[in-house]
Amino acid sequence: MKSNNPLVSILVPNYNYGRYLRQCLDSILAQTYDNFEVIFRDNSSTDDSFEIAMEYYPKFKEKGIYFSIHRNKYNVGSDKNSALCQDDSSGEYVYTLASDDYIAPSFIEKCVKVLEENREVSMVMTERIEIDDAGNKKVLPPFYNKNCIVDGDAQAGVFMMSGIAIPGQRMFRLSSVTKTRMFARMWNVAGDWYMNYRMSMVGDVAYIKEPLMYYRVHRGNETNNSELCCLGSFEHYQLLNQFVELAKVFDRKKPIERYDAAVKKLGGMCLRYAFKMIQNDEIKVARKYLILAEFYDADIVKSDAHIRLVRMVDGIGSSECKRMMDEYMKMYCNERTISYDPSEEHRDLIL
Repeated sequence: MKSNNPLVSILVPNYNYGRYLRQCLDSILAQTYDNFEVIFRDNSSTDDSFEIAMEYYPKFKEKGIYFSIHRNKYNVGSDKNSALCQDDSSGEYVYTLASDDYIAPSFIEKCVKVLEENREVSMVMTERIEIDDAGNKKVLPPFYNKNCIVDGDAQAGVFMMSGIAIPGQRMFRLSSVTKTRMFARMWNVAGDWYMNYRMSMVGDVAYIKEPLMYYRVHRGNETNNSELCCLGSFEHYQLLNQFVELAKVFDRKKPIERYDAAVKKLGGMCLRYAFKMIQNDEIKVARKYLILAEFYDADIVKSDAHIRLVRMVDGIGSSECKRMMDEYMKMYCNERTISYDPSEEHRDLIL
């Protein structure tokens, strides 16, 4: 493409999402921005994903868009597949879109505008809309209640408590990724959160409250191996300690101040996992999560939520169990319903 606008690399890692891929690629073709490349890499899918990608090659070519298609000989894992996509890219800005998600036509244009006009910003995040397999949409309250640019140190403190944005909600400045590359490491379940935090080490973080991407939520209560072996809990604890080490290197104060609170929050995460295990009749695993919850937060055993879960685990199979589970769901499994004020260390973002 001939354009004076900076090149954006849109990375599309894929594994067995052929049923959603057309919607994903169509949303990229519909972008209002005029200078981007698309790097598609199939992770040895067993469905028709690769054939669908090939179907789109002439469509991108017709619009003058570079569309790179690769297929791994074997499944290299999700994080590695995404890394290989980035290795093949050449844009000034990098954006990763999962092949089961899609974006609004103005997504790339608005993100680039923020990055171009605010050179101190390392990453821009937008809000998202959740969509299920049937196409039903759920609009979530924005995380922040305004468009804003948050000071890197303050945002790093927020990232200690929450990852906030999945890959499809964010765009990076490649130079910021390069600055933190020596601290890159592979994670099993926390890689996206870690990348967000890395960006707050080397710049400010912008937030657009408008939902510009659509995140596919695959419903169901099936468990995966990482949950069954409690890997997520252990890895998030490692993550918090790695955050503190990076904060020391980059002279960030807020993450260190919030370390104790972040560790205690892991106790609540363990309770959520325990409840999911009870729902799936994984009682032994549920017991492990209840023990882990106490490790992260010694006082959690006094909480009503913990007491109720212990009763459910001890009373599994009784006539009261279903009623107790329904009550617990209503009391403790509600989604966030509010938006937060950004920290004092922010400025308004004018779009």
